[in-house]
Amino acid sequence: MKTILSLVLLATVAVVDSLPAQAQSFQPRQGVEVIAQGTPMVSQAQEFVSLLADGEFNQALQKYDATARENITPETLETTWQDLVEKSGDFQEVVSSETVQGEDQEVVLLTTRFEQDTVVLFVVFDGEQQINSFTY
Repeated sequence: MKTILSLVLLATVAVVDSLPAQAQSFQPRQGVEVIAQGTPMVSQAQEFVSLLADGEFNQALQKYDATARENITPETLETTWQDLVEKSGDFQEVVSSETVQGEDQEVVLLTTRFEQDTVVLFVVFDGEQQINSFTY
């Protein structure tokens, strides 16, 4: 778990410096750029966020690896998502994605638009391309 948190923290530090400028000058990506970033893990991360936004917390939990499912409940996911919605308003859309490759993990950064804010969601995948962590 410490390794996961370290990777998420490292990814956060790498992104946070440029985040305010990106949020203020956001331009949606179109065409080839979006296609180039469409990896299976990006698709899985987007599907996962859609499940959360639709309130399908049991189904979202099934996207996690077996070890994570032992420590996370649908209620935990619901609480995390509801906290985000309370701070940022209703979920609107995923506006862009990028991936950060770690040694044994890959982090998909989804820039999302909520009613009141733009939020970067971090979906961390293990070496077998299963989700093992989610944060914002």
